[in-house]
Amino acid sequence: MPAETAADGPALTIARFDKALHDRSAFSCGFSPIDNFLKSSLSDQIRNGMVAAWIATAGDDPAVLGFYTLGAMAVRADLGPGRWQSAGVPDIPVIYIRAVAVRRDMQGKGLGAALVVDAMRRCLGIADQMGAAAIVLDVLKDDHFERRWNFYEELGFQPLGDPDNKQRMFIPMADVRATLG
Repeated sequence: MPAETAADGPALTIARFDKALHDRSAFSCGFSPIDNFLKSSLSDQIRNGMVAAWIATAGDDPAVLGFYTLGAMAVRADLGPGRWQSAGVPDIPVIYIRAVAVRRDMQGKGLGAALVVDAMRRCLGIADQMGAAAIVLDVLKDDHFERRWNFYEELGFQPLGDPDNKQRMFIPMADVRATLG
């Protein structure tokens, strides 16, 4: 079921990616690896079971305004909060937000937050079905890193403390449930 998001102009819809319905051709978020991923790799990764994707569009226009992808992941228990470490298992199941991107002309209008909140709600449902202790993402390292880091912190994400990936953040599923559940 599509999620509706209020905005100026036509209502925004966030729905599961459908290659036949979503026009990716003009999408540009300003970070070419993400643009290329959406246009060239997304369909293959979905087909291979690596990610699932949700796309934001406005009204009847099929142009992609933004998107996010989710996948499964495990992180070392010693990287997270103490309760992970005391679980007595080496790895903790999490849901990985691989990408969140908003078309340049839509940036700064709340669509990024709407996409992340939609992803968090979806992750709650997934966690209820299979178990996941947190949502994890990697903040892209470029000229806008600090702005992105602050954006995710404002949404409740915190550093995972991975010495091999200092850009990795997480939010415990319990925090998501307390806020959105």
